[in-house]
Amino acid sequence: MLDVVKAFLFEKFWLPIIDESVYYNPYNTAIYAILFGLIVIYILKPLVREKLDVEIDKKFVLGFTPFIVFGGVARALKDVNAFNTILLETPFIYGLLIITAVSMLVASKKIEEYRGIEYQKVLASMGLGALLLILPFFTLQEPKALATFLLTIPAWTLPGYLLLKAEKPELLSWEFTLPVTAHFLDATSTFTALTYGAEEKHVLGRIAINTLGNWGMFPLKAVVIIPVVLYIRENFNGEEKVFYLFIIIALGLGIATRNTMQTVSL
Repeated sequence: MLDVVKAFLFEKFWLPIIDESVYYNPYNTAIYAILFGLIVIYILKPLVREKLDVEIDKKFVLGFTPFIVFGGVARALKDVNAFNTILLETPFIYGLLIITAVSMLVASKKIEEYRGIEYQKVLASMGLGALLLILPFFTLQEPKALATFLLTIPAWTLPGYLLLKAEKPELLSWEFTLPVTAHFLDATSTFTALTYGAEEKHVLGRIAINTLGNWGMFPLKAVVIIPVVLYIRENFNGEEKVFYLFIIIALGLGIATRNTMQTVSL
């Protein structure tokens, strides 16, 4: 019985970590999602708001944005063989990034306290500095892929903006547009990667793409992310609402960055 359990855990959890050719499965996807949710709700949110006494608002979100991009680029370091360490693999990369983010937040608050510089500006500068440090590890190998990514963005941003302006102008605020845009950038990065020979590894993504083709991530994001964002906007208030929207932004933008760097650099 024990051997069966060990074999199951190896096949479903450890093998996808050590072997890039093995895709995500429903088991590790569900466990990672549950663990991530528990960490966000019961550790990160209380830590940021209560222990560090940080106001979670629009400035908080914008201050962390360069770090989110850095996180996506850092995850791609292993994809382009710049570093070969398990710490850059899921789920370990998330732990590493959370520890780094909290450390940078603490440092930025200290600088604000002693120097009077707003912590959001310090935090954004730290994230940008970290990003600039690792960018030299990448070289542009697929300029056509980069062009595809950039040219695909107007295909959904312009119609989306016009639709919202005509039908739902109240949604033209950062609380809706930023999280939705982050995930549509993820869909764009996936479309670009698939166009240039990559394969989707995530369970829901594979189903959508196998059913609808390379564009499949766009309707998947529309039917999943938009209702979630609308639910959060309508059922949460203040800092709690902003925090959950921030997590959605981070997930979308981070994955979009990783996918794009991997595609254009291989």
